[in-house]
Amino acid sequence: MKKLALLLFCVLVGLGSAWGGVTGTTNPALFNDYVDWCVQYGCTGGQLPSPQSWTSQSGITGEVGLVGTLQGFYNLQQGVSWFGGFPAGMGLVYNGAFFGNTPTQIATTFDMGILGAGAWIQDNYLSDTYTASIELFDSSYQSLGVYSVAVAPGTAIFIGAFGSSPVWAAQFDIVDQYGYEDFAIGELRLSTVPEPSSLLLMGSSVLGLAGVLRRRFKGVL
Repeated sequence: MKKLALLLFCVLVGLGSAWGGVTGTTNPALFNDYVDWCVQYGCTGGQLPSPQSWTSQSGITGEVGLVGTLQGFYNLQQGVSWFGGFPAGMGLVYNGAFFGNTPTQIATTFDMGILGAGAWIQDNYLSDTYTASIELFDSSYQSLGVYSVAVAPGTAIFIGAFGSSPVWAAQFDIVDQYGYEDFAIGELRLSTVPEPSSLLLMGSSVLGLAGVLRRRFKGVL
């Protein structure tokens, strides 16, 4: 909880600057680990205190919660308690903006520095266009940069980013055409040690970044 509270403090007082030290992607295949929210929290459709701890498929740990007053979030499921465009049955973390939760950003912290993170995301107002964004943070919770994507109505997309230095937190947000920030994120994807197939897809700029990070983490990861 201390890590998410520290991230909240840094965001609210504006420590650091988003200077573009991220490489964005909409391809979930570039990430080699994941967090299934249904496995973590049961997808009962209820509200959970914020933050909540999670453990990824490979054993990485972290926390997820709402930025702001650390209000509780809702654990929903596509096709059961959310009827949007996420993959069928996917577990979701919903910010509860419809019920008055504000601010609305969903943040996750990591207990180790990783290469990058991402998640599926969708506006709760399915007839609205919206802009989705992910912001990455370093070990001091200073912003590494923001990656944003314009999204068509009714569409859930994957949005992810890789940092120019180890990533210790990620924050997700949307703003739709009417200014609403009511949304959910789906399965969280993480990138730890790059897989050969992912490296080919990531391009030369990310290949250079991955090489630097692998050398930096040699003997640690």
